[in-house]
Amino acid sequence: MGEVIAVLFGLIVGVIVLGYAYLVYREIKSLPEGNDTMKEISASIHEGAMVFLKREYRIIGIFVIIVFILLGFFIGWKAAIAYLGGAICSVLAGFFGMKAATKANVRTAQAAATEGQGKALAVAFKGGNVMG
Repeated sequence: MGEVIAVLFGLIVGVIVLGYAYLVYREIKSLPEGNDTMKEISASIHEGAMVFLKREYRIIGIFVIIVFILLGFFIGWKAAIAYLGGAICSVLAGFFGMKAATKANVRTAQAAATEGQGKALAVAFKGGNVMG
């Protein structure tokens, strides 16, 4: 019974943290992006980061499937399901984090130019906070 509670607790905490990350991401996206040049550079950085993540997650996906099967056969299916749940939450957190970080870059520069160092630091911190 304790194992089931541990698995559920982990999944619930993972979902809550993903919800928090989404709220911070929405807040970051609502901030001004700056001029057209800044938007263009930001879009290129974001596109490159998303291509990197797609390739990385393809490789990680194979690894996760192999470990899931090995855990299921050698330790137990409850452990394998817990591992899979953690892996899925980790992938989603990384995806949202990368999106937030790349979106926060241009917004940090814009905040520094218009509102000063304090606001820029707050935006940068929030962008990194999602990944963390």
